[in-house]
Amino acid sequence: MSSDKLNLPADHLNPRRPSHSLSGRVAIVTGAGSQSNGIGNGRAAAILLAEAGAHVVCTDINLDWANTTVSMINSEFGDGTAVAIQADVTKAADCKRTVDEALRRFGRLDILVNNVGVGGPHGTAVEVDPKQWAQGLEVNVTSMMLMAKFAVPAMERNKRDELSGRGAIVNIASIAGLIGGTPVLLYPTNTIALKRDRKPVRTET
Repeated sequence: MSSDKLNLPADHLNPRRPSHSLSGRVAIVTGAGSQSNGIGNGRAAAILLAEAGAHVVCTDINLDWANTTVSMINSEFGDGTAVAIQADVTKAADCKRTVDEALRRFGRLDILVNNVGVGGPHGTAVEVDPKQWAQGLEVNVTSMMLMAKFAVPAMERNKRDELSGRGAIVNIASIAGLIGGTPVLLYPTNTIALKRDRKPVRTET
């Protein structure tokens, strides 16, 4: 059957090659700080996004940690490449404010990296404290939904690209949900939740 009958573009067998450059793109990284001057997942993600050409909004509940990340980025890639925002991503108002600030500073939003996570309370299902369990789920899972709630409408403003769509959401998870063996029940459980939630979120963006 010909490509005409399938309604495919004439060059579908030789598609445009994707670019590794993120020039002109804007990213939010949650949990972009680190407790030390080292490199954690969030800080590493923010630095690599900036290296690829993106402007980066670094958000963390600890503003000093986020500011350290921003200083590292701006000293290497130029002033104004990154900005820091103090935010508690378990609160809808803080998530909205983070997205609004990205739009105010840079005019668009293309990438969201949900990196925030805690190990959670120790104990099996029999031993774990239900209140601490619920708090852990708010940090590790609900925060992802709240950030996407405000990020997706912002991404929908972008012109759709044939390869990258209108935006991308990256949810940082762990292999703990696959291999188990941890004394902390929450961590592998929310890892499974994040892995299962990827498809509907991907469909939205």
